[in-house]
Amino acid sequence: MLRRAHVPAHAPAPRRGIRSTRSLTIIGTAVVALTAATLVPVFAGDDDSLTLHPVADTTLTQVPQDGDNSVKTTLASCPSLCDNNPRGRRDATLQFAVDKLPADATRVKATLRVYAWNDFAARIVARAVPGDLRAASGPARLAATGAVEALDAVKKGYNEFDVSASVHGNGTYTFALSQETYNTRVYWASRENSKENLHPELVLSYDTEPKPTAEPTTPATVLPPAATATTKPPTSAPATTKAPEPTKTTAAPATKPPAATTAPAPPSGWRQVWADEFDGGTLDRSKWNLRDNEGRDIDLGCNVDSPKNTFVGGGNLTLRALRENATCGSQGRQYTQSYLDTMGKASWKYGRFEIRAKSPNKPETSQGLWPAFWLRPDDGGNGEIDVTELPGGRDWHDKSTAAIFWDYTPVKQDTRIALPGGGYPGDGFHTYTTEWDANALKWYIDGKLVWTRDRSTTPWYDKAFNKPYNLRLNFQVGGWLGDPDGSTRFPADFVVDYVRVYQR
Repeated sequence: MLRRAHVPAHAPAPRRGIRSTRSLTIIGTAVVALTAATLVPVFAGDDDSLTLHPVADTTLTQVPQDGDNSVKTTLASCPSLCDNNPRGRRDATLQFAVDKLPADATRVKATLRVYAWNDFAARIVARAVPGDLRAASGPARLAATGAVEALDAVKKGYNEFDVSASVHGNGTYTFALSQETYNTRVYWASRENSKENLHPELVLSYDTEPKPTAEPTTPATVLPPAATATTKPPTSAPATTKAPEPTKTTAAPATKPPAATTAPAPPSGWRQVWADEFDGGTLDRSKWNLRDNEGRDIDLGCNVDSPKNTFVGGGNLTLRALRENATCGSQGRQYTQSYLDTMGKASWKYGRFEIRAKSPNKPETSQGLWPAFWLRPDDGGNGEIDVTELPGGRDWHDKSTAAIFWDYTPVKQDTRIALPGGGYPGDGFHTYTTEWDANALKWYIDGKLVWTRDRSTTPWYDKAFNKPYNLRLNFQVGGWLGDPDGSTRFPADFVVDYVRVYQR
């Protein structure tokens, strides 16, 4: 029987001698007024250059044998008559999220840079497609989109396209490279390539007007304690639980992977009171908090508010774990990760809590990866409900862990559950649901009841589960089931189709 460490991977802040989890503080700094118009970058990319990297890319193809191109290390372009195939057209398509341009940015210059391994006598046209990858889903749509710039030949190395005319401010931008001559494929490096110095780039710069006075110093802000497709199924309109708060633009998206299951309808008598279907282009900040600059002593990652790690698009939310150096306060970390919660925005006493999601975890490439969807009480005291934990690794990738906690000494009950229909959480989308009322907690996977807890099995049921709980959705690296090893693949994506809350 496996023993769980004294602190689970998402334990709350320390109480009464429980092992500490460290929430770090963001210190605001004074912003000094500019005395003249200045050329500045949007933000630094992974390599500290003044670039953005794609949040999604793929080869749009008419060739069924090409299969899923969203996670391949190369992109391809080719004319309609490609390699003597009359339906051989391919378009290399890249999507970027721009969210750092200030309101007073002018004269924005944007350069799309894509790497090719050889010289080709091929004419390549860059097209700007409004919206995400779905907007460029076929040759007809691309043909209706005007060209931004064309190159009459491909050179070995980075090829640059001036796309400034299409970038007017923050938003989602998709570019397609369409090949007009040379009836053989030209290959381009994708964002999945193992060599980061070959990744596609969107280089942005802009002018700003002088500011007359200095901005006031921002007071220090303390983060909340670290607690520890397809066709989207029909939804009913959720009731609003909190007045909307100002939203902060975040990143755009990953394409929707094939669904493994269709989400079952809730039983009769339940009404939807809250939901996020992730149908927009950015994270809805009126519903979610996104933790930033937070390092905890129970995992190896740094929780960051970055469009590289958390983005919405194609009908999905993606939480991405990256192997990259980061500084959390005074701590150095080797990974970045994503952590969302609804603290102060929405909570419920009793309900049906459901997520439809695809785990990143495969048997050979996921050691140390751990996405989860769970609930914690608003008062920060005892109690936790884990709708699903999906740790990776050879021994864990094929099961969902359901759990409840009273405190973290630990007093808990948990179980690891195989999917009732076969398969595993990383083979496509699956639904994970917990129903909670005054008498019992029930867990479902893909609509099948798999576990129940009540007073007969849980003596502390009334003490723990009689108050409002908020939602937690996170993807951590490392923890009580081990740390990443040389086989763990990054970037790793936990893709969420929706989160829904029902009550009777």
